Amino acid sequence: METSGDTTTSPMGFEAALVLSPEDATLGIHNDGRVNRLLATQEHIGRTSFSAYLRHVQYGTYQSRPACLLAVDISFRFPAKSSSRFSSAEVDITFEKALNRNKPSQRCTDASLDPVVTNFAPKAMLGQVRERENRKTLELEVPLTFEAPFGSAEFAARWSREMTMTEEGRAELHGNLAQDDEHDDGANSVVWDLTENPVSKEGILRSFRAVAVLYLRRRGEAFWMRVDVKPVVKFSLDPSRLFTKRLVREGDEPILLDGETVLGESSCHGHEVFDAADFPWETVLNLPGPLGGHGG
Repeated sequence: METSGDTTTSPMGFEAALVLSPEDATLGIHNDGRVNRLLATQEHIGRTSFSAYLRHVQYGTYQSRPACLLAVDISFRFPAKSSSRFSSAEVDITFEKALNRNKPSQRCTDASLDPVVTNFAPKAMLGQVRERENRKTLELEVPLTFEAPFGSAEFAARWSREMTMTEEGRAELHGNLAQDDEHDDGANSVVWDLTENPVSKEGILRSFRAVAVLYLRRRGEAFWMRVDVKPVVKFSLDPSRLFTKRLVREGDEPILLDGETVLGESSCHGHEVFDAADFPWETVLNLPGPLGGHGG
């Protein structure tokens, strides 16, 4: 699927509908035969959902090698402090050589042809620290026996102490390269793991922008981007039981990057050397501006 040359058009991707599989009562995803979609991925279950949009694509060089820079916005939506929140998630973005632009199911078997991820962001993100105070009472009871002239006597000695403990926790996101033994030249995937604050249990971080810089074998070479989101949802099907289910998608179609078409903020496209000192990383990373600043 080729993107439009107009960088103001909608981002690329696809969407899917969430269904409950009757065979094993687990959650499954079906795409209903749709291939060309506006989202990278999107799922819904009631008020809980997630999506991924490809927002930025540009080509240039990184460390003097042909490279592609892209950004994907990942969002999670869920009610706060509910059983249907996302308690953890894994986001996996993989890049593969495109053998046939019209057949995404035709996979490349030569790992040396796949793009190599040379840099990515974020490496880590931490939520606000939340505290919870726990009060516990420690009790100790010891039976005692005394021998007296008139016989034995028994009683129990009891000690009690109240202790106060403060637990701290925070939501976390950590990114890592994912490299298997077939990719000798470097990793072709990035994986981000998200976990909720174990103290407040308010769910995972609700959004982040995933940015990757890829080495390409040559400029203009087409490749696929596959986005896989695996969140864990805690929700109650039966009021008497609380289930932990994993959303699993089947048959997701990847996004074709043709090696030429750009997308996103046009002010960045004039900068083709990604490791130059003046490259506008704050725009690509979508960093917030200073408070009190005047936007254009």
